Amino acid sequence: MKMKTKYVFILLALLVIFISGCIDQKKEITLDEPGNISSYEFEVFLDEWDNEIPANTTTYYIMSDKTEVQAVHIVINSSKLEIFPPDSLGGGGPEKDPIKNFVLLVEPANETVASSETFVRLSNNSNVSDINYTLTQDIVRSMKVVNLEFEEPVTGFIAYTLETPGTQSFTFMRPDSEFIRVVLPEGYVTGNRVFGIARPEPSDTSFDEKGRQTLLWISSKMGDREEAIQVKYYTESAPMYFFAAIIALLFGVAMVLSRYSRSKKELESVREIFELEKEYEEKGRRKNK
Repeated sequence: MKMKTKYVFILLALLVIFISGCIDQKKEITLDEPGNISSYEFEVFLDEWDNEIPANTTTYYIMSDKTEVQAVHIVINSSKLEIFPPDSLGGGGPEKDPIKNFVLLVEPANETVASSETFVRLSNNSNVSDINYTLTQDIVRSMKVVNLEFEEPVTGFIAYTLETPGTQSFTFMRPDSEFIRVVLPEGYVTGNRVFGIARPEPSDTSFDEKGRQTLLWISSKMGDREEAIQVKYYTESAPMYFFAAIIALLFGVAMVLSRYSRSKKELESVREIFELEKEYEEKGRRKNK
């Protein structure tokens, strides 16, 4: 009877530890100051396939130093947004806030018409929106997730900055948006299987007015298993330098082979001369005999 009681207490203790651990993983994020509106690009992306009207869109702008990514969401009648930091797949620890420079340019959805004119007006605002919201960080299925929740549905722009490892590869969980865009830093591209490609393959690739390559995915055309997107990119000059190095290497190999061939011929000539001299010496010895 004592043994059974002991096991019951052990199970209860383990259950308490497990529950407390789950509770500790969730915390509220408090941002000390509003973000800087001028640091973001609030592009009014329109759905070309549906009379060019605004649609739920997430755009990631990879910064030139590759240590930060700016995310800008176009949300329409949304009350919740899930944000997956780049370290989501690792589960990451909650030591520091996963987002920074948080900017809201939104209005209550029931007071706003989701038109291109509305988004153009919001993009020109100089002050952030005075809307109540909560930010919480949680671990769900071993993935770090930041939940942004509003008291009522909103329409407008949501922007924030994420820290990245600084490599020429950007991997992120597919956001809950119909259109997903990645804008590479100026001077960088993707698409060469030797240097780096995007997976899954984007629906469209183009260049903006600043010469930056822009990749576009359409969620409704992606498979259910395609939950993550990875973009490996490289400098535009990388293939040229690579092939130049290959040509230089081949030229060097050709020079070595050519020199080897000449040296071999010279050695053969010297050997022939040596054999002729040896033959003359032998003939001379025979005459003397």
